[in-house]
Amino acid sequence: MADSFALRSDVPHPSIPTLRGGGLMPADRLSAEADRLRVLVVDDSPALRLMLADLLTAAGYQVILADDGDVALTEVRRHRPDVVLTDLNMPRMHGLHFIAALQADPNLAALPVLVLTSEDGERKRALAPGVQGWIVKPFEPAELLEALWSLERLEG
Repeated sequence: MADSFALRSDVPHPSIPTLRGGGLMPADRLSAEADRLRVLVVDDSPALRLMLADLLTAAGYQVILADDGDVALTEVRRHRPDVVLTDLNMPRMHGLHFIAALQADPNLAALPVLVLTSEDGERKRALAPGVQGWIVKPFEPAELLEALWSLERLEG
């Protein structure tokens, strides 16, 4: 399993130019490989899901959306994403229970997970098997993209 990594939001990524409208596009990362990477975004906030979908799509990722852990389990089995971005505090199934369900399934246990949450106090509990990183909301888009790139380097 890949090592966990820490993120520093005060260190900019040098290859992320700003696009019109304030969006970010990592021009050097748009490749056939990035086009194939599927990211499952799990968050109960519709606005955040849409923002993440826009950001990740612009960066060349395929995006699958789920509004809680229960729906995410169905989507992860249906679409087989390459990585999961998940919130913790969600209705029906908490993010930690979702992560535990992934780990309990031998077909899903190796799926890398990035936790994206406002609950900084849950960090030690969430940095369990399967969790490769942690990003605290609010975050900078470049921070999230850097986390995904770091994960690609660790997994690739």
